[in-house]
Amino acid sequence: MHFQLVLAIDDSMQTSKLKAWDQFLKMGLPHNKTEVYRYIHLRRLFGQKYIPSAPSTLKPEDVAPFILPECQRSALVFVNGHFQPHLSRLESIPKRLVVTQLHDAIATYGTFLNNQWNKSLQEETDAFAALNAALHRDGAFLYLPPNTVVETPIQLVNVVDTAETPMLLLPRIHLFVGANSEVTLVSSTDHFSGSAHCLSLVTEMSIEENAHVKYMQTATHNGTDIWHFDALRASLKQNSTLRTINMTEGSATTRYDYRVALIGQNAEALLNGLSMINEKREAHTHVLVDHQAPNCRSMQLFKTILNGFARSSFEGKILVRQAAQKTDAFQRNNNLLLSDNAHADSKPNLEIFADDVKASHGATIGQLDADQLFYMRTRGFPEAMAQNLMVYSFCKDVVDQIPLPSLLNHMTTRAKNCLNEK
Repeated sequence: MHFQLVLAIDDSMQTSKLKAWDQFLKMGLPHNKTEVYRYIHLRRLFGQKYIPSAPSTLKPEDVAPFILPECQRSALVFVNGHFQPHLSRLESIPKRLVVTQLHDAIATYGTFLNNQWNKSLQEETDAFAALNAALHRDGAFLYLPPNTVVETPIQLVNVVDTAETPMLLLPRIHLFVGANSEVTLVSSTDHFSGSAHCLSLVTEMSIEENAHVKYMQTATHNGTDIWHFDALRASLKQNSTLRTINMTEGSATTRYDYRVALIGQNAEALLNGLSMINEKREAHTHVLVDHQAPNCRSMQLFKTILNGFARSSFEGKILVRQAAQKTDAFQRNNNLLLSDNAHADSKPNLEIFADDVKASHGATIGQLDADQLFYMRTRGFPEAMAQNLMVYSFCKDVVDQIPLPSLLNHMTTRAKNCLNEK
């Protein structure tokens, strides 16, 4: 992989980008001996040459198939990492919600954004997120003022259109949710054309007092040389909530990286994920939930279904600082292997510096239970039906949390057909 830092003379984010570039150079690219990347085979990624993302000539009818039924009038479209207002659908988005390109937001929200970037860079430990901060060419800024409830879900539509040229795609989204406000977001990544590419998406959220955010992520790439790195950075103030669910169906390699900080009392973060992968695909998840304030609650539930030669890993940490008394934290990772050739790794972790805490974690890796299958066969279920029902039962507690009917139906159908996908 080869990178070059290019800044326009009028780039209003020059200082922040230079800081990010310096930080990336100090980190260096991860490798198989880097602790949090040791389960990922990166050699193919670094052997490829990627050019910077280029604008696309896609038309509204080209992106229409990727917009969910619930978001037909509330979709923000990004093509190759570039925000495309002319392809977006804003009819049902409240006028109070500010949606603008990131470089345009600097004029009005420059002080706030620079403070956020500097703070985020100080805490950033992931090389691909730092690379995004340094090299991103475009992004979107969403500002939801206090006391604003957005009834319609908003979709962030990331469309990849690389033709036959391997590209490095770096979309970046900043979301500020004011006090007493509510919003539901769906971040989807879909493949229009092309094959090899590397996408590094960063979403930063600032959630103010008594604000509530629901956030869903879907990735449905098709291709054998696709890398998808998705980083979420969120801070939650007093009495705020963040509910996330990611749904991975497979690029060649997908990695979700979460860093969620509970900085105000009574904040709550509920993080969920379901990956269904086959062939030689990989899905990796890294989570850090940082309890900094007392009386906060967090729950992590991540499940993976693997078939063929698929590989997955989960590495999660609950960090409870000394001031975070009365913390209630839970973490669980379950993996279901449908093939003898599939492989999963799991490493849950607790790091606790407070003495009045309720915290637990657990992990399982296994195949379909032979006794349960035998019991269902004795009750008249055909073997294939019994197996499909067992697979669906495995992931039902995650699937049932999907709030949008179109996604719920899609993931339910996928879960019931995993055994048919090798």
